Amino acid sequence: MEGELDLSLVVGFAGKKRAILGGDRRSIVFFGGAEALEEELYDGKIRTDEELKKRAEELGSVIQIANGREKVWKRNDGKVLVGEVTELSASSQRRRRVYLTPGGYILVEISGKRAEVSKKGKSTLIILGNKFTRELAYRRLGSAGKPPEISSMKALFEEARRATATISPDYTLLSSDEICSNPEAVLLQALREDCEERGWELFGLA
Repeated sequence: MEGELDLSLVVGFAGKKRAILGGDRRSIVFFGGAEALEEELYDGKIRTDEELKKRAEELGSVIQIANGREKVWKRNDGKVLVGEVTELSASSQRRRRVYLTPGGYILVEISGKRAEVSKKGKSTLIILGNKFTRELAYRRLGSAGKPPEISSMKALFEEARRATATISPDYTLLSSDEICSNPEAVLLQALREDCEERGWELFGLA
């Protein structure tokens, strides 16, 4: 079976006056069974690319590592920040997307052609990724007792890329301080436009 593991770290924060979003760029394509390798990656047992390649060979997994996938971007003239983590295979497509703007956020679960809003609100810290990166991000940002800044997000990604082979050497950090009178409406517009472009059916707005 061929598939793609997006063992990412995407971290976003929506505050009253600013939204920040960061994401790494790594993706791993695997050919054949990779369950044991995936489990070790999720648990943070593999720190470097050299260790990853060696362990894949030991487990009989054929992999391709790439560092060119942008997982965070801006849309709607920079008003909305969007981040996504994915898991793709021949039989399924699963995505988690977060839409952020100052004063609001929407979290969406996408399976096949079904897009369902799972959370929305005015202010929050969103952490998407594998078990190891989520726990690391929460320790560094979630328990800090204050909103993250670009500097603290940068420090997190620098630490994460040294701690696990699931994170690419480079990463992208975005921010927006364009305050909208109705943040939820702006976010929903961006989500609906994505659904129309991708052919997704939207649920969970009630």
